[in-house]
Amino acid sequence: MADVVKTRRIYEGRVLNVRVDDVTLPNGRTAAFEIVEHNGGVCIVAQPTPDTIVLVRQYRPATGRTLLEVPAGKLESGEDPLKCARRELLEETGYRCSRLRRLWSFYTAPGFCSELLHLFVAEGLTAGQAQPEQNESIDVEIMDVEKAWAMVERDEIPDAKTQIALSWARCK
Repeated sequence: MADVVKTRRIYEGRVLNVRVDDVTLPNGRTAAFEIVEHNGGVCIVAQPTPDTIVLVRQYRPATGRTLLEVPAGKLESGEDPLKCARRELLEETGYRCSRLRRLWSFYTAPGFCSELLHLFVAEGLTAGQAQPEQNESIDVEIMDVEKAWAMVERDEIPDAKTQIALSWARCK
């Protein structure tokens, strides 16, 4: 087991924090690791029909690109992922669901980031009006699952959470 010897806070922000940990590794060596702390988030597979999926198109400043993604959002501190998934589905797409089923969780970049995403399936969908936050500009698209997967294969959907969600939707 590794042992954290010392931690230095570098930055504390609204969405993430950054720290440097000096860690004694199992082999006895000590190394410094830069770690991005993130509360985690949710992503949602919403399928109005068995062959279609709800995707959102939005500009992502970190990539400098507009990306096509499954609905998703960040957890507030201490927030229940199920509650967050319901909120994000409504905010980003306008859809409500009668049931949310948790599939699994995954780390997005465990080499340097603590972000853990929780993948849900929304069932019993009812369409409505999206309610994006002030800092969001989102276009909702209903797309054939196989068409979306073809976009993944052409590197047109580079978002990992969306690739994972589409993989599940294709194989269920």
